[in-house]
Amino acid sequence: MAFIVNSSPGAGLRFEPSATLPDAKAALGWAAGLERRGMRLIRIRDTVTGNIFDERQLRDEIKRLQAIG
Repeated sequence: MAFIVNSSPGAGLRFEPSATLPDAKAALGWAAGLERRGMRLIRIRDTVTGNIFDERQLRDEIKRLQAIG
């Protein structure tokens, strides 16, 4: 399953293109890096289900799936 991470920059910051990553943990790591560089409105899309998450929602989804499985 792949995840696409993208964001909107803050005022005066450069745009960074979206990235496709192989799993949720890699996507969370990329999102954290974007946040450290001042990016905002970070969204992570699951390419299989089409669901769109922010960082907190994806962390909650990972916990939910781990509790089920």
